[in-house]
Order: sequence, then structure tokens, then C-alpha cells
Amino acid sequence: MASTESKIVDYAQNGHFASPVSRRSFLAVAGAAGIALGISACGANSSEGGKAVGGVAGKVKEKAWIQVTTLSNDFFVAFNDGGKQAMKALGVEVASLEDAGNVNTALGQVGNVKAAGGKSIFGTPATEAQAAAVTKAAQAAGILYASSYTAPAWYTPADADKWVRFITPMSTKIATATAKALFDEVGGKGTIIHIPGAKGSSADDQRTAGLVAALKDYPDIEIVTASPGNWTSEDARKSFTNILPKVKEFVGVFAQNDSEAAGVIAALEAQGIKDKVVTGFDGNQQNVEYIRDGKQFLTSATVGGLTAGLLGVATFDVLNGVKFSLPEKFIAQGALLVNPDSADKVLKSIYQKELPFDWAKMSQALNPDSWDPQTLLNPIDPNDYYAGVKQDQYKLNAAWDEADIEGVRAKYDAAFKTGPLFEFKSDLVA
Repeated sequence: MASTESKIVDYAQNGHFASPVSRRSFLAVAGAAGIALGISACGANSSEGGKAVGGVAGKVKEKAWIQVTTLSNDFFVAFNDGGKQAMKALGVEVASLEDAGNVNTALGQVGNVKAAGGKSIFGTPATEAQAAAVTKAAQAAGILYASSYTAPAWYTPADADKWVRFITPMSTKIATATAKALFDEVGGKGTIIHIPGAKGSSADDQRTAGLVAALKDYPDIEIVTASPGNWTSEDARKSFTNILPKVKEFVGVFAQNDSEAAGVIAALEAQGIKDKVVTGFDGNQQNVEYIRDGKQFLTSATVGGLTAGLLGVATFDVLNGVKFSLPEKFIAQGALLVNPDSADKVLKSIYQKELPFDWAKMSQALNPDSWDPQTLLNPIDPNDYYAGVKQDQYKLNAAWDEADIEGVRAKYDAAFKTGPLFEFKSDLVA
């Protein structure tokens, strides 16, 4: 038989109240009686709009930390905001850390989190060296770590049990598709200016590899590579401006992320240069608006805030007893290629003040039988992902020999049933 307390909790969560005031009064009385309802006085039981969720009552809600390179970059701002929205919906306090891509700074932050009694960090390291160092530091400190985009080749969560999830878009595959779309748009011939990202980043290497792979089918395309744009608008603007005197004619620009594409577009506008085809990556809202408005041609939208939310939810789940299998920890996130035909629809479906994802529904701890990642998540086979790369500094952990990659692939595909990306499910690349 249900206890009196559980009946009160159930009524607070599901009962009908004549007005918000009467509901707040009921909650106030229950709170004074020491009954932890875990819901807001004016909220519902969903995570829509970042409100706290009733279902988290009784769950472990340890403070989390989000670690990014800089909050002067649109992608990292979106990543940070999405992580905060997800954690707020789970009732988890969160703090942000900027490491400036400096390994020592990032390691110092891990130490500070440990000193504060912290249990989890999730973020997006700038380089493979930083990714490995932070993962190992978190392991030594007993702190759960979840990361995205960048990790050394052959180094996977099988090598560190506190590394609970690595999420990345399939950057090489996406970059190949992006480059081919760019080459087709310019008629299959002409000079393309390439603005790399930051040296030492897996995503940068993979996007360049995708560009090179696409060239095999386009013999009349010439690539001229500028200096690194370092993932920022300002560095990319300078890089692009500096190389212009060396390029007599060009038809397009392959920027390694959307912040860089924004810098290129600013430079083009400043110099009155028109009719150049610009592509980027990540799906920053500003760039999707550029595509809608005809300033940019293509981006691949993974939605940085969604990536962060998925990482944060993973740390929450592990703290609450969920045990991810190895393929669930090393996983690709679907990317949606956004072009002028789809930009407006994508903006209206996804890019709102609060991301329109049900963060609580993503949680296996909260919804063991009905969880939904609300995007395509596809386990990565390291043997395919790192094909052709020597197992030098790191070697593939033997635990992968027993990993049920296909089973997890089917599990996650079946779980994805709802959310603003569901209508684009067949178009997501992962």
C-alpha cells in the first residue's frame, strides 16, 4: 500500500489545482512538513523550457561542471547554454569553466573540482593532448568525465572507467559530404580557399581529411589553404584577409567551423566581394540564419547545446546507477546538413530561446523503459573510425573484442522516437 507521503507526492505531481496559487500553497505546506516533492511551485512535470522535473525527486543531483575553451565563441556559448538547460531540467546545479585550450589550466580546473567535492565534468577539449590529460586527471580524481569531438586515436572509454561518454559527429564523413556539395554548387571547377581549425584537434584533422577525400572526384577543383582560423571568427577573418592577395580568383570557401565561416562572411562583406559560396560546420544559429538569408551555403547542424545536454544527462545517469555498455560510451551524434531549402524550417523547429528537447526523457535513470535520446546516436566501431591510423601512442583496448556494437546500434535507433529532430531522422548523418 502506498504511504501517505507517496500519495501527497503523487497528488502534487499529477493532481488538478484550481489555480497556480492553490498549487503553490499546497506545495508550501508539503514542504513545511518536510516532504521533498522535487518540483517547482509553478512548473509542470516536464523539462520543457528548462523547468525542474518532478521525476528527479530522490535522485542523486550532484553539482556538475561544464568545461569549454572560451565563451567568446558562438559554438562554445551554445554548448554551455544547452548543458545548463539540461542540468536545470534535472535539478542539477552547474558551473562553467573556460580553459582557453590550455592543458595546464584544464588540469588545474579538474583539481579545483575535486577540492570542491565535485563528482562530474563534461565538456569539449581543444586538442587531443588536452583530451587525454583531462580524462586521465578525472580518472585519478574519481570524477566522472564526458567529452565531445576530440580524443587521441585508439584511446577510448575502455581505457578509463570514469570516462563515461564520448560523443562526436562523424566529421570525416560529414566533411566529405559538405565538400562535395560545395564543389557541385560552384560547378565542379575553380579555386576553394580552405580555412583550417586548430592544430591538434581531432575534428580539424578529420574535416580536412574529408575535404581531401572529396577532391578525388573533382579534378578541376583547386584548394588553397590559409593559416588556421583556430575555431574563432576573428582569427578566421584575419586568415582569410591575409591570403586574399595571393589568390587571383576563387569561387568558394571551406571553413572548418561556423565561427570561422562567420569571420569569412564579415571579411567578404567588408571588401564588397559577392557571390562566393561559403560552408561551415556545427550549426550555430547565426550561421543557419546566414544560410536562410543567402550569405552562407551549408552547415552541418549537430546543435552544440544538444551535444552538451547529452553529455550532462549521461553523467547524471551514471551517478544514479545506470551502467552504460562500452559501445554506449563511444558514440556518434547525427548531423543534419542544412542548406537554403531547409534553413528556415530548421530554425523554426530547433533554434528557440530554450532548446525544445525533453531533457528528462533522455535519461535512462528517470525513464528506464521509455528514454529517448531525441537524436540519432550511433555507436562507433573504433576499427572503422581509425582505419589507416597506426596504433602508436595508444592501442585499441581488448575489451572491444566483446562489444556488441550492432546490438547497441539497434537499441538507440529504436529509442529515437520523438523531438524536433525526429522529422529529419532519415537525413541525419552518423
